[in-house]
Amino acid sequence: MVTTVDTFFTSKIRSLWRIHQSSPANFDWGSCESILKIMTGVKVQSGSSWFDVNTLLIPVHLADLKHWVLVKLELTSWTIEVYDSLQHEGRHNARVREGLECLAVFIPMLAEGINLFDVKKRDPSGIHPIPVTIMKDIPKQANGDIV
Repeated sequence: MVTTVDTFFTSKIRSLWRIHQSSPANFDWGSCESILKIMTGVKVQSGSSWFDVNTLLIPVHLADLKHWVLVKLELTSWTIEVYDSLQHEGRHNARVREGLECLAVFIPMLAEGINLFDVKKRDPSGIHPIPVTIMKDIPKQANGDIV
């Protein structure tokens, strides 16, 4: 079972993550209500509840790279796979990983808050942050190509 989120999901996560980073002890977890509604399937446009699926597809805009990637979050193995058609080695991949830190670190925190680990029968202590793999051997584009 697979579900998706809209293109604003990562922006919301990124914004909340920045606030959390600036003052973790004073973070207002109530500010995460809209994200938690997406995760639990309460928001209609969000697709299925994460409790009912094994895979989540997340379109992510990396603003500093002016580029989109597709993130596949496996909720059973708690891994992130990144599909990047501009894949390069070195600094590009490092910038992609930096751009996804908010997902890799903050999603497990939110998942704990809604007891998603209990449902998925996973111990959350071993997945902070979620491991990120940039996938190889996928179709590539030259920088500036429109695919």
